[in-house]
Amino acid sequence: MSPISSRHIETASLTDVGRVRSANQDTYGEFRNDFGYRLLVVADGMGGHSGGETASRLALETIGQVFKAGFDDPAAMLQQAFRAANRKVHSVGSADPELHGMGTTGVAILIGPSDRAWIAHIGDSRAYRMRDGHLDQVTDDHSWVSEEVRHQRITADEAKSHPMKNVLLRSIGVAPEVEVALAALDIQPGDRFMACSDGLWGEVEDQPIGEILGVEEPGRAVQRLVDLANENGGSDNVTVQVALVGESDEATLETDVEPSTEPNPPLSRSEESRPSFWRGPAAAFAVGLVIAALFWRACA
Repeated sequence: MSPISSRHIETASLTDVGRVRSANQDTYGEFRNDFGYRLLVVADGMGGHSGGETASRLALETIGQVFKAGFDDPAAMLQQAFRAANRKVHSVGSADPELHGMGTTGVAILIGPSDRAWIAHIGDSRAYRMRDGHLDQVTDDHSWVSEEVRHQRITADEAKSHPMKNVLLRSIGVAPEVEVALAALDIQPGDRFMACSDGLWGEVEDQPIGEILGVEEPGRAVQRLVDLANENGGSDNVTVQVALVGESDEATLETDVEPSTEPNPPLSRSEESRPSFWRGPAAAFAVGLVIAALFWRACA
């Protein structure tokens, strides 16, 4: 990779424990290199206090290490980074009984020096793009309720209060291997990207998120969004990262990468979650998942 002209990118990040949880299992990081790439990462851990914190930290550190090692293909780098993070979290969790079953979500936004950004994610931490006053969610949650909504078996409103709303179909570290969802997007000066944990989107609707992103500079935006999540209940840890895309002197073309859709074992994301069980297709085992979730909550 040869040095190329960079794009001005203004970023800000903020995390908060919220108003209910006693520990913050969210982790975030910002990375940059000498070739004009900027990487934002949010990881939302699960598996109890130490498990969740450890899983999200290990995932972030591993993704950052792969990014810093250098790359020629941004999409391939993200694929490698998330798979390496999965192996690391799974290995540590398998070796330590106190951490067994820990996992984390992960979402990464890689903004290039030209006209492309790349998104990688596993779980239900999200990425959004704000352009010309329109806010678009550019990731699809790997959760049971999201899958049911996509198949029109439940409504979006029903999903918000569904007893299985915290069950993930894909996560980092629970299984030895995981499929990474990837996408490539065009970028324009003035675009605003946001990565966040479900502590934001679970408390704040898209409309107020868009209203804040559309008018505030990144530092002010992340503070207002975290404050609003807490004002609306603060039932979970909340982490927000915002990047404002500026001008670039040079543009190059990259090939789009189709998102992956193959699910992995579901996992409850509650703060007191325990090691998840292997499941088949989510719809076929819905009753079993509910029973398992209730059992683990009873034992918490």
